Amino acid sequence: MVQVFASVFQDEALVVKSLLESAGLAPQILVDGMLDVNPLFNVAIKGVRVCVADSEEEDARAIVADFTANKGPQA
Repeated sequence: MVQVFASVFQDEALVVKSLLESAGLAPQILVDGMLDVNPLFNVAIKGVRVCVADSEEEDARAIVADFTANKGPQA
């Protein structure tokens, strides 16, 4: 498994996980500890990591790069 995305916000990691799943990949979310039980407003103490199998890394990184390039404010 290789990490392709990390965030302190669980909701952002869930969006990335969903994008990867939509592309036919099998991502996993890894979390060390959470401050709250609400998944929409959770802030992870050490971050939420999205990981994929080594063989899916290249495709996953392309999807994550597109997500991060387009997640800013739109004019």
